[in-house]
Amino acid sequence: MSVAQLLSRAAAMGVTLRLDGDTVKVGGPLAAREAMRPELAAHKPEIIAHLRAAANDAADCTGALRSRDGGLYLPWGAYLSVDDVHRLRAELAELIEDLADAEDWSEAHRDEVLARAMRGPVSDLLPNLAHFRGRIVELDAERKARHLLRQRTWRMVGFDDRRAT
Repeated sequence: MSVAQLLSRAAAMGVTLRLDGDTVKVGGPLAAREAMRPELAAHKPEIIAHLRAAANDAADCTGALRSRDGGLYLPWGAYLSVDDVHRLRAELAELIEDLADAEDWSEAHRDEVLARAMRGPVSDLLPNLAHFRGRIVELDAERKARHLLRQRTWRMVGFDDRRAT
């Protein structure tokens, strides 16, 4: 059995594996952990190599480092816990949905922008939030300006009508 198959079987049983230095930490239901323990012990070096490679791939593709508790942080930025990342991604999705509704985007365009934003690296999360927040603020300002212009136009029309009589 390959390491990938072993890890897939462990995941199917609810067993999670993570590295803590050179130690493999095993989580999940006790019965499942006990059932998997002999196989995991027999393949420990391969599992460690696989988990290290996966962690390196994850760090490379997100632009962030992973802390022991699973949170992400950028060496030059603020620490983001897993909950922070989920919350910020949810906010980003909501901003994109609002902008798509306001600008009447096609379904395909909306889906593409959402997919890119949700799959993008964590290092892009805060700049993306700033961008879409700014777009929403601009959109709201345009709406308010149009509304005020309409009000002023109606007042001027009403004023001119009164002078003519």
